[in-house]
Amino acid sequence: MGETENNVVLRLLREIRSQQVEDGRRLQRVERRVDESHDAVVTAMGVAGVAQVATERHGEGMDEIRDEIAALKRRVQELEARK
Repeated sequence: MGETENNVVLRLLREIRSQQVEDGRRLQRVERRVDESHDAVVTAMGVAGVAQVATERHGEGMDEIRDEIAALKRRVQELEARK
């Protein structure tokens, strides 16, 4: 490669580097905005949102317990029927 070709390549590499730095800064700003929006949504949901999630999880747990109890009752009935 001649001197001119080296200069062209170096110039292009500098332009690419400059664009990457600019894109990185833009992505940091976007990430910061997303984080701020997330925090705002969580704050807006407040205790009501947290309570809703807790209630749903509790209900799911209770359904599992009821299913397990029903299965155990059936097993006990089957065992007693064998006697």
